[in-house]
Amino acid sequence: MRLFVGVMAAAVLLPQLAVHAQDRKGPATYRVEFTIREGRDVAAKGGRHYTLMADADRKAVFKVGNRVPVASGSFQPGVGGVGVNPLVNTQYTYLDVGVNIECVVSEMNGRTAMHGDLDLSTVMQPDAPRSGANPPNPTVVQTRLQVDTAIEPGKPTVIGAIDDPATARQFQIEALVTRVN
Repeated sequence: MRLFVGVMAAAVLLPQLAVHAQDRKGPATYRVEFTIREGRDVAAKGGRHYTLMADADRKAVFKVGNRVPVASGSFQPGVGGVGVNPLVNTQYTYLDVGVNIECVVSEMNGRTAMHGDLDLSTVMQPDAPRSGANPPNPTVVQTRLQVDTAIEPGKPTVIGAIDDPATARQFQIEALVTRVN
């Protein structure tokens, strides 16, 4: 009887084990490293480093930063009685600022391709306060790079460089894609 139960269990589990073994082979996995250099750091070897793992043909997302409240509307409810001055209700919208990276790595005809969408943003508060009850809204400074390129695995590649004369900001963005399986 024990042999029969063991054989039945093996017959039931064998297809699941085969599927599980196939899952382990699965798609290729890549380590994608981005190095972002700003200003004077562009010529230096330093910079900010962001690393994420991505399965082939699947989007990988990396977000780091803050949610900043921005006044988007206000209203004053009706007066409830004589001499009553209700407060103004202010509504807020929250902006995501910081570093947002989305990338997809794929293989085609023996070549490695990468789609990258990088959004670097920060908030600048106004210099002088505005007169009135509502504080002034901040200015969002944003640099965005969207790129589709072939990239040689294991070799650091500059995928974008920005020298903005309007703001005197400089950026260099480098990607390093390494296959890990």
